[in-house]
Amino acid sequence: MKKKILKISLIVIFIALLIFCISYIIKANSNKSEKFLTETPLIKTIEIKSIATGKINPKEKIEIKPNISGIIKEIYVKEGDQVEVGQLIATIKVVPVVATVNSTMQSINSAKIQLSNQKRIFEREKLLFIQGVISKQEYENAETQYKLAKQTLNQAEKEYDIATKGVASGLENLASIQIRSTTKGMILALPIEVGNQVIEANTFNAGTTIATIADINKMIFEGKVDESDAGMMKIGMPMNIVIGALQDEKLQGNLSFIAPQGYDENGAVKYNIKADLKIPNGVLIRAGYSANAEIVLNERKDVLSVREALVQFDEQNKPFVEILQPNGEYKKQDITLGLSDGLYVEVHEININDKIKIWNASEEDNK
Repeated sequence: MKKKILKISLIVIFIALLIFCISYIIKANSNKSEKFLTETPLIKTIEIKSIATGKINPKEKIEIKPNISGIIKEIYVKEGDQVEVGQLIATIKVVPVVATVNSTMQSINSAKIQLSNQKRIFEREKLLFIQGVISKQEYENAETQYKLAKQTLNQAEKEYDIATKGVASGLENLASIQIRSTTKGMILALPIEVGNQVIEANTFNAGTTIATIADINKMIFEGKVDESDAGMMKIGMPMNIVIGALQDEKLQGNLSFIAPQGYDENGAVKYNIKADLKIPNGVLIRAGYSANAEIVLNERKDVLSVREALVQFDEQNKPFVEILQPNGEYKKQDITLGLSDGLYVEVHEININDKIKIWNASEEDNK
């Protein structure tokens, strides 16, 4: 009898446990379905952007170089000064080379002796020609030699002036000890000091740079981008340029140059780009400022979009979302994806009022 009662008791306990487990599973599943959060789509402008790092530089820089060699005697400007065309920047003191001066002096003496001799010959030939003793051709030959002797002396004197003064008389506009600005702008660099030796610019030598001048109202952004971004860029694209030194200023610009050839940088191919800046009135942009340029490569304005985290993919890798139905269940809805910025993606086949299941809610979503 006792054994029968024990058996019945065990059966009752088993049935109770089974009912409890079934009830717990149902309740757990019900709670689980209730825990899913939802999110509705939104109308948003989606942009694909590229960030280029670089610097702000003048569009054109002019280097002022001397056309005679010598030593800087005086400097009349400083870095940051605004200069006009023709404004005096510096003067050069010519240091004569003793051997050259001596050689030109000897040339003058020789030329004077030759001229004196040719003058006597010419005057004698002229008298004989008047008397009819010699022909006209002989007279003209003597006259020619006399003129050549005068020219030789004149040339020797000019060479002496060049050796001692740096320029021949009458040619001051071609070579001068005065270094003047050839353009209007700001002195960006003045890499000389009084007493420095400078070398003239010629066919065989670039010459010493006296000053670098640029118009700071005509500045450009020069930077670099990845090859994947370069392929999507076109000349004329608008850009937003942020300068680190001017936190409150965001300048506008337009892409003006994309390098035809890239270069390797740490295993990645980069392309140089340039953009013309639009500088607001009253804003001083200094050459060499570090800057970042933001370029919109592709854009879809005011499109229906969802967070990419809400999108799921089936076994065929087709995208879908789960939409909450009036009965509390979720229905699978296939969708077509459009442009994505990495966070939001353009979608089709859903409505703005649809409640989309957040199937992989993060701690931030739960908050």
